[in-house]
Amino acid sequence: MGAQRRSPLQRGRSVLALAMVAGLVTACGGAGGGDADGQVELRFTWWGSDDRAEITEEAIALFEERNPNITVNTSYAAFSGYFERLATEVAGNNAPDVIQMDYAYLREYGDRGVLADLHEFDEDQLGTEGITPLLARSGEIDGRMYALPMAQNTHAWAYDEQAWTESGVPLPEAGWTWEDLLSSSQALTESTDGERYGTTDFGWSWETFQVWLRQQDKDLYTDAGEIDFDREDLTTYLELLEEFRTTEAATPANITSEIDGAVENSPLARGSAFADFTWDSTAVSFSSVLPDGVGLAPMPRIEGSDRVGQFAKPGMLISIAANSEHPEESAALVDFLLNDVDAGLILGTSRGMPVNNDVREAVGAELEGPDQLVYDYEEALADELEEPPSAPPPGNSALKREWQRLNSVIGFGQLSIDDAVDQFLERAEQEL
Repeated sequence: MGAQRRSPLQRGRSVLALAMVAGLVTACGGAGGGDADGQVELRFTWWGSDDRAEITEEAIALFEERNPNITVNTSYAAFSGYFERLATEVAGNNAPDVIQMDYAYLREYGDRGVLADLHEFDEDQLGTEGITPLLARSGEIDGRMYALPMAQNTHAWAYDEQAWTESGVPLPEAGWTWEDLLSSSQALTESTDGERYGTTDFGWSWETFQVWLRQQDKDLYTDAGEIDFDREDLTTYLELLEEFRTTEAATPANITSEIDGAVENSPLARGSAFADFTWDSTAVSFSSVLPDGVGLAPMPRIEGSDRVGQFAKPGMLISIAANSEHPEESAALVDFLLNDVDAGLILGTSRGMPVNNDVREAVGAELEGPDQLVYDYEEALADELEEPPSAPPPGNSALKREWQRLNSVIGFGQLSIDDAVDQFLERAEQEL
C-alpha cells in the first residue's frame, strides 16, 4: 500500500504469507466461501442505520458489477450490539473478511491478531495516496496498519439555530470561550423561564473532556496508553460541569441520564436543550428529527489558548480479517469503497466526509442541505484540525462508561467531586 511500497517479488511473498495463513484457517472453518469455479464470496459487516445500509448495498452492487467473480454477502447491526456479535464471530474463527471498525476497538482487535496488516498490500491493490494526510496513518499501531479510515468527522457544537435566534441571545462564533458558553447557556435558559436549558450537560461526553485537555496541550492518554491528565485537571473539569448544572445553564441529571447515544433521544432533539456537543456528521440525523435542522459551531476555547483542541477523527475505519481466505479480493473491496469516485457519490457523507481527496471534491460538488452544512463546517476548520491521537488503549470503553456514571451520580447529588476523582483514578489504575 502507499505507506510501504514493495517490489513485485516482495508482494508475491506477502500474498503467499497471507494465503498460508488463510489455508490454516480454512482447516479450522474460517471466513469466506469456496472458489473452485473462480467465484469468490466475501463477507462485509458494518454498523449503522437502515439508510446507511441501503446506500452501502447500492455501492456493493456496483462493485459486484465491476467484479463479476466476487459476491459480497453483507450484514449490519446497531452499534450497541455490533461488537458483541463481532466478538462472538471472532471467537468462533468466523470473522467477516471485511470489517467496519471503530477507533475505540482498533487496538484491542489489532493486538489480538484479528486484523490483517494492510501494509502487506501494494498501492495498486489498496490505495492510500489519495487519503487526506491528517488521517492516512490513523489506523496504524506499532508499525502495523490495522485499518484505514472510511470517513472524517470532528467535534461540533450543534444547536437549534432558529430557536436560538428567536431567543435574542447572540449566536456562537468562532473563537468563543467556555465562559461565553456558560453565559450564553444561562441566558438561553432564562429566555424560556427554565422550560428549556441552554445546553445539554456535556459531562456525558468523554470526547468533550478530551478537547478541553488538548486545549491545554494534554490528552486523555499518552502514546504508551497511560492517562495524560492529573487529579487537578479532573477536579477542575468536574467543577466546571457542576457550575453549568447549578446555574441551570445545563440540563439536570434526570434529563441527562436519559441520553443513550441515539440522536432522537438527545435533549436537543427532544426540545429539552438548545444545544449539545456532538460529532459534526450527526447534523444529518438531527435534521431528520428537528424540522429546521441545526447549526454547527466549533468547540469553545480556553481563554488565551491557541488550540481549538479538535482533531480530524476517523469517523469509522475499515479492516480486513487476518484469517480471510481472500485477502486480495477483500483489499479490492476496501479500495473501491474508499477511493472510487462513483462509489463515493453513492455513499455520500453517510459515514462522514470522504477521506479520499478526489472523492471528497466530487461529493462536495453535489451536496445540499445538512450534508452541505457538514462539508462547509469542516472546510472552514481545515487549517485548525489536528491529526488524531493514537488509538485509545483497550480500557478506554470501560473508563468512558465510568466517566458517564460518575457524572450522573454527581449530578444527582449522590457523590462529591473529590470522591468521584478518587474513584475514577482508582478505576483507571485497574483498567490501564
